[in-house]
Amino acid sequence: MSKIYCLDIGGSFIKLATGNGDDLQEVEAVATPPEYGAFIDRTADLLAAAGIGPRDRLGVSIAGSIDVDNGSVHAAQLPFLASVDFGSDLGAAIGVRLGTPLKSAIRIENDADCFALAEATFGAGRTFDNVFAIILGTGVGGSQVYRGELIRGFGGSAGEWGHGPFIQKQDPSTPGFVPQFACACGQKGCINTMGGARGLEAMHAAAGNPLRDSKAIIDGWAGGDTACTATVASYVSLLTDALAVTLNITGAEIVPVGGGLSSATALISAIDSGVRHKVLRPRPEPLVIRGQTGQNGGLWGIYAQILKDRAAA
Repeated sequence: MSKIYCLDIGGSFIKLATGNGDDLQEVEAVATPPEYGAFIDRTADLLAAAGIGPRDRLGVSIAGSIDVDNGSVHAAQLPFLASVDFGSDLGAAIGVRLGTPLKSAIRIENDADCFALAEATFGAGRTFDNVFAIILGTGVGGSQVYRGELIRGFGGSAGEWGHGPFIQKQDPSTPGFVPQFACACGQKGCINTMGGARGLEAMHAAAGNPLRDSKAIIDGWAGGDTACTATVASYVSLLTDALAVTLNITGAEIVPVGGGLSSATALISAIDSGVRHKVLRPRPEPLVIRGQTGQNGGLWGIYAQILKDRAAA
């Protein structure tokens, strides 16, 4: 039986794992090169050194949106992927090293989709039919899995609850005022602009407070600091407004959380409490919980997808 090779590619590191059945073993992590040629070479060399063969399957979890028409990847941390067919180029580079092409096409998925698949298959959502997983990292991401299958929308994407002009214009003198920050998607007032770590920091500074990182703000909130408490209260209120609407639409039964802010246990509990009181049908049990696949959610998610592909072949 062919072996499965999995890559999780981000702006800082490329992680490699291999697996068969229910076993996935992380092999190595290398720094992500800042230039496309070196990026392709290092990734292909990493796979060749790990022993990939022509009949093995390769899956990639990658930050950014994937254009299903031309294979390009649009990611702020990996700008050199925006005008290339990364999967075809990587496959060709691996073929050069092996002396023969890979027999199976490379499967490439967005990292938030992979996290959702990981949680639905191996993690906190494995006993639920309808899983909506969210990322609270630098920004905000999300993806839905229903009965083991990713929900795919127009252009291959769905679940992007962090985008759209949700935060409306307000009077700056209003308590809890949150500006309409500009979003990388081109709009203003997206939940993505305040729901991640950088957004929490921007909210705190916009209220006239000294610059503090997200951990310091959360620690200050936990310790009773007045300014930090006000910032986190505004943050939780806005985030749970948007998430409650999302859950009313999707009907999700469980919301695993990934990303850097997922490690703030008290913050996740506050978000859970807020959401459970705002959804159409209040829940007696926890709804928003920390994901179980953690830093390797991307690897476990693309692994789950390749297992499904192999079973269907």
